[in-house]
Amino acid sequence: MIEQQRGQRERIVAATGRLFRDKGYHGASMADIGKAVGLEKGSLYSHISSKQDVLRELVMRGVTLFMAGIREVAASDAPAPVKVRDAMRAHLRVVAEYPDLATVFLQEWRRLEGAAFDEVNQLRGEYEAAWRALVAAGVRDGDFRADLDPRFAALLLLSAANWAYQWYDPHGPLSADEVADRFTGIAIEGMTAISRQPSAVSRQQSLDCAAGDGCPRGIQG
Repeated sequence: MIEQQRGQRERIVAATGRLFRDKGYHGASMADIGKAVGLEKGSLYSHISSKQDVLRELVMRGVTLFMAGIREVAASDAPAPVKVRDAMRAHLRVVAEYPDLATVFLQEWRRLEGAAFDEVNQLRGEYEAAWRALVAAGVRDGDFRADLDPRFAALLLLSAANWAYQWYDPHGPLSADEVADRFTGIAIEGMTAISRQPSAVSRQQSLDCAAGDGCPRGIQG
């Protein structure tokens, strides 16, 4: 019985994620959610307490995925340019593999209320700080230009990453990693110290290609 209830709640959460992605938090009603899973409103309330309840769960799932990616990258011993590339790859993989969670987190998190808003806002700050730390390490180690501002560089990278949910098609010609590599290739060209060019990312891509892993396929029809 408990497993059945959990399964029903999971169906409701998944359907709500699709609705919030398509209609937005305010555009989707409890009646819409009930219709999507074939439940009357009375039955629906036996599984969820409110739209806020489901929004918090969806947003937390999304932010957890993004945080897991950046933490794994930050813990690696790779040089800063490779870490920046890998952070972008991790971010876009979430967008590609979990489009509903990514969209709800990036687009609807501000609809959260009370403690849930504060918790997610703090996690967003930690995520942005992790990106700044990657760039700052590159400046410190001489991989990036000495005059590079880590805050603005991180904002530039995150602006590209965070907007991808609006247009990226995981069924299109480019994989999430290929899109990430193009973004970071352009950005790092302007971030890398002259004495370190070609960048560590370019060197790492050459190694990946030689090993048969990660060679760019280019745009295919």
